[in-house]
Amino acid sequence: MGKFICKIVLFFLIVALADQLWGVAMDSVISKIDIGGVGRNTFICEKCTDDILVFGSSRAEFHYNAQMISDSLGQSCYNCGEEGCGIILAYGRLLLLKERYNPKTIIYEITPAYDFHDGHDNDKYLSRLKYYYGKPGIDSIFWSVDPKERYKMTSRIYRNNSSFLQNLIVFLSHRSADSGIKGFRPVQKKMNPMKKRKNFIPYDSRKGYEYDSLKFQYWDKFMEQTKDAEVFFVASPMWYGQDTLAIQPIKDICKARNLCLLDYTNDPKYVHHDEYFMDGFHLNATGADEFTRDLIKDIRQWRLAHRP
Repeated sequence: MGKFICKIVLFFLIVALADQLWGVAMDSVISKIDIGGVGRNTFICEKCTDDILVFGSSRAEFHYNAQMISDSLGQSCYNCGEEGCGIILAYGRLLLLKERYNPKTIIYEITPAYDFHDGHDNDKYLSRLKYYYGKPGIDSIFWSVDPKERYKMTSRIYRNNSSFLQNLIVFLSHRSADSGIKGFRPVQKKMNPMKKRKNFIPYDSRKGYEYDSLKFQYWDKFMEQTKDAEVFFVASPMWYGQDTLAIQPIKDICKARNLCLLDYTNDPKYVHHDEYFMDGFHLNATGADEFTRDLIKDIRQWRLAHRP
């Protein structure tokens, strides 16, 4: 009986050791990837020190020409947007960035589905933060999304189970999707007329909105971390336009804190203008450049009006 128990203990020790060794190996692989989404994430979380940071979803990643912003405003700029993500990832990345420095200006692209609404999908926002689990404040983000993550994340294999093969391929082939120009990823596509949905209203207030209380908690945390920075909240253009109540939560935040909100979603310059879009929700490269010019002009006007 004693020998059997010893074998069981030895088995689990070997599994635990293999798990940790796998984690060390994958950490080494990830640290050497400097292209694609992983390389971009590593740069944001470990190396970025730019004056102006852009946060948000794919609508941030594809819409904000960071080089144009930098050249026009005379401050360095990096686009930290991430496709399919919102406030939970943005807060985690901001914590990691602030370990090194305090950004001067934050531009946040508002996407209601990822920033306010209850989509029962908060766990998907954690993937880019898994590599930094254990850093101050990061582990508690995981626990708040799912208390079971406290136990799951002790496994180094679990931390990499959804991406290790892809990361290994990128590491060996040194081929990946374009990581962009200062984080900005322009898309050279034209609007496909066949994909337009007639009479479609994104975030239709007639159906009512279900809000996520956890996301609102992270808005409070995000605002606390940015209280010493210049903050601009932006809703960039949409081909369909947008229900004006869709971004009401951020309107309330801006009113309470006297912050700038720039809403372009129903701007007639862009609504139903195919030349600026690749689909109903995303600008193409032409639209991104045009929108960035408009944004720069409005930021300058705001600064002039609020100059001490």
